[in-house]
Amino acid sequence: MASVFRTIGLAVLVAVAPGAAWAEGRPSGSYQADLWGRVELSLVRERLVAYTAGEGGACGFEPRRPVLEGEFQGNVLVGELTLCLTGNACPAVDRLPVLAFYAPSDGTLTAYVRPRQGCQAPELGPGGLLVLQPALAEEAEAPAVGVVREGGSSLARLRTEKRDPVAAKESLEKGTRLLGAKDWSGSATEFERSITQDDRNWVAFFGLGTAQLMRGQARDAVEALDRARVLNTREPSIHYHLACAHSRLGDKRKAMDSLRQAVKLGFAIPEGSFQDVELDRFLGSEPEYLGLTNQAIQNYKSPAGRRPHTGP
Repeated sequence: MASVFRTIGLAVLVAVAPGAAWAEGRPSGSYQADLWGRVELSLVRERLVAYTAGEGGACGFEPRRPVLEGEFQGNVLVGELTLCLTGNACPAVDRLPVLAFYAPSDGTLTAYVRPRQGCQAPELGPGGLLVLQPALAEEAEAPAVGVVREGGSSLARLRTEKRDPVAAKESLEKGTRLLGAKDWSGSATEFERSITQDDRNWVAFFGLGTAQLMRGQARDAVEALDRARVLNTREPSIHYHLACAHSRLGDKRKAMDSLRQAVKLGFAIPEGSFQDVELDRFLGSEPEYLGLTNQAIQNYKSPAGRRPHTGP
């Protein structure tokens, strides 16, 4: 049975910037994205337009070309973006619908972009990740602590000997920025550092599980996400990411159970959007999967429904 997710368009990023405080605020000024290089953001009321401001990045677009346009609904930008493509029978330039999520804590805009089938877009991250960062923002360097081991990590070795909420918050925010910049190893290190300073914050476990999932460490991701779930049983994104992790491990029952709980708690997606390709492939032939995705679409359409989750 063909899944409703297999469409051309945008993939919504479910867990971008999990530590962000989604307060009012809007991006403006100079931003940077590998796809376009330097861009200038112009914001009038709720409408944003991003213009290329240099050599056009990987796409080589001419200056002052609008590459991202849309209107904000809360901290979600609903609009269209312009990107260059490679591949046989692919247009050189395409325009796609987009949902981009704005994190006021660090000013980033993040989305997953899915070019049409058979086409590739240069400089997009894993799964089509696109991140726009403030051009003048600089990461504060922090000494490496060697928390994450290649090949996996265990929460059992993380101990909170002395709670330090301020340091925990700083590590959490840096982990969030690194996650948005698709630095999975660096973000995992910061989330683990945050946990060693405060092991009662579900967001740190959620961020760690997300980074591990993106690194292909599905078993470790399940462990971290389960800890997040214990601390916050009502957050649908945790259950959705658990479904993704269990799909990587080939556990259909647990993947379906987690997805069912995510939708029950209000997990929502816009019609025609695309979520996780591995989960879609693993459960796409199941009749219940189609029903759950349809319910998630109805959750999105409902005036009282929940929107796609990007943080607490």
